[in-house]
Amino acid sequence: MSRADRISGTFWLFFSVFVSIESYRLGLGTLTQPGPGFLSFWTGIAMGIIAVTILARARTSAAPGELKSSIFGRKNLLKITFVLLSLFLYAFFMEALGFIPVTLLLFIFLLGMIERKKWGFAIAVSIAVTGISYLLFDLWLKAQLPRGIFGP
Repeated sequence: MSRADRISGTFWLFFSVFVSIESYRLGLGTLTQPGPGFLSFWTGIAMGIIAVTILARARTSAAPGELKSSIFGRKNLLKITFVLLSLFLYAFFMEALGFIPVTLLLFIFLLGMIERKKWGFAIAVSIAVTGISYLLFDLWLKAQLPRGIFGP
């Protein structure tokens, strides 16, 4: 990886330490009664883990001159455009069609068309992700997900 990865990884590591310390000062509370710093403390910890991962990869990966292609190549820009368009359509159709069918179609499109995975794999992973997301948000967290064509 490049010098930029080392710089950004270092920045995010220091920033995560700062966020975690300040969040701890606010008070963490408990798991059943979180305090004002609970969420930001654990977010800071997660940021720190990601920053350490970036720094570790920057030390062990290939030199910048060995990169195969730029992220801004024609093929990648087309992929980025399709991903952004699919996310826009996902948000647009969520209310009318509902969470389950729109999420399922989004993941099938992303895995099957954008990432060119085998269709069996793309469908299986899409069903799993949609099901787990539904269980997590609707049943466990009691979030009100749009029902769409599945009724009120």
